[in-house]
Amino acid sequence: MNRKAWIVFVAVQLFGELGPWGGLHMKSALGPALWVTGIVIMMPGRLLALFLTESKPLWNSGLTPIQTTALFVVIEVSGNLLTWLLCARLFRYLRRRRLGGAVSPSTSS
Repeated sequence: MNRKAWIVFVAVQLFGELGPWGGLHMKSALGPALWVTGIVIMMPGRLLALFLTESKPLWNSGLTPIQTTALFVVIEVSGNLLTWLLCARLFRYLRRRRLGGAVSPSTSS
């Protein structure tokens, strides 16, 4: 991925992590919108993190709430990174295929 894609990924992850927290503390109509948007943005990694951190082995592991939250964030961002990279590869493949298909007929004439 290029530098722009990494910057966008980091910005989305920061918004996804801080949006729900900030949304809960806002009394205006913007608060719930930030909360929902942050939850939706982080959904692929959040589902994976919820599954792993709320499962039986980790539930009684003796981790403190701060350690559990840190582990949750690491798993969440890692899952989102995997999703982001797979989507980037898919878009690159589809773009090359579309451009390759559009260029081929005109060059064969």
